[in-house]
Formats: sequence, C-alpha cells, structure tokens
Amino acid sequence: MRTSRPVPDAPMSAIATGYKKAGLHGLFLWLVATVVSASMAQSPSLLEQLQKGEPTAPPKKSLLPPLRLQVQKAEASLAAGTNDPVVVITMSARSGRMFHELTLNNIGRRLVLRIDGQVAAEPVIREAIARGVVQISGDLTPKDAADLAERLSTGEAKVEVELVAD
Repeated sequence: MRTSRPVPDAPMSAIATGYKKAGLHGLFLWLVATVVSASMAQSPSLLEQLQKGEPTAPPKKSLLPPLRLQVQKAEASLAAGTNDPVVVITMSARSGRMFHELTLNNIGRRLVLRIDGQVAAEPVIREAIARGVVQISGDLTPKDAADLAERLSTGEAKVEVELVAD
C-alpha cells in the first residue's frame, strides 16, 4: 500500500488526509507529529513575558489584599541539585516579617507572586518562610536570571504577593 508523505509546508488537513489513507498506523503517526510539533514550539521565557507585559491567566479570586514586598537584594544563582538558573530575593526586615506571618498562617494555600503586575510564580505554601528569602525558578536562562535580579535589586520592579482561592 502506498501512502503520500506529508509536505513540510502543507496544511494540517492535507497531512491528516495523507496519514488517514495509511489507516490506524497513519493516524498514530499524525497524532505523534502533531504533539511533537506543538511541544517544540518555543514559549517566551519568564523575563520576556515580564518585559513585554504579556497577558497572563485571568486573576483568581483574592483572599486578602496584595502584600507589597520591598526587595533588599536579588541575586542570580543556580539551584542546588539541578543547576537551573534561579533568582534569590532577600526582602527588607519589615517585608520579611509580614511575609513570614502570611506564610505561617496560610500553609496549604496558593500564593501568587507578581512582578510589575505579571504573574511570576504560583506556588502552594508548604511551610512558613521565616528569613525573608525566596527563590524564583522556572523558564529562566542564566542571562534572564541576572537581568531579573538586577531589575529587582535596583527597585525598578514592583513585587507583590497575594493569596488566591484555588
């Protein structure tokens, strides 16, 4: 049985038709090709999203007013064990105390960290954070981490945390 090979620039419907003629095996190959091509699309990094002000998911219902954090310093680093680029943020003493109280009283709840109004992270609070030091990880390159750390250290960025309902 002869099947047509997909042409790289052909529309997806034409590609699907070619694989459909090949039967179940062709349908499987089409599905794999679709999933692989979708996963290979490069998404913008966290820093790029923050710089562009790209829209994030719709805001979730807040449980308390946002807490504005004052950043004392921020440093780019590598995560222990994985060597992934991260940004370590040290808060001022006052912000650290307020953040500790917030995390102490809300273990198990979701927290949204926003930088300049854009969601940077949405962790679930697993334990109280007492020293006023947090770490941002994710889709960061070493350069992105360094740029974000510099921006946070200079006070140019507005950093807020907020508890949200799941």
